[in-house]
Amino acid sequence: MFKCIEERILNGLINAMGDRQQILANNLTNVNTPGYVRQDLDFGSIFSNLQKEDSNKSFDKIIEEASFRQEGSKTSYETELAEMSKNHLYYVLLTRINGGYYKTLEEATQSGRAA
Repeated sequence: MFKCIEERILNGLINAMGDRQQILANNLTNVNTPGYVRQDLDFGSIFSNLQKEDSNKSFDKIIEEASFRQEGSKTSYETELAEMSKNHLYYVLLTRINGGYYKTLEEATQSGRAA
């Protein structure tokens, strides 16, 4: 049971990283748009919602609630590219952790079989 919860949280965070990359790309696209307000995701909120076992919220609703606009914060190429690079590294890290989890499961199921 505990591993299922961890897997759900991990997969949710991986999906959130993909959504954040789209938000950051949108910010980058609108760098020169007058009046555009930078957007981002609050991962603390996403993580808290994913940890709640009794939550009936859809993943889309969790992302919607975690989205925020940074009023008064002007976006720049440098900021968005740096955030996109950082987000990509987190995504790679989470997918490697996830891959290791499934590799462990595969090895555990294979070890019980006769050669």
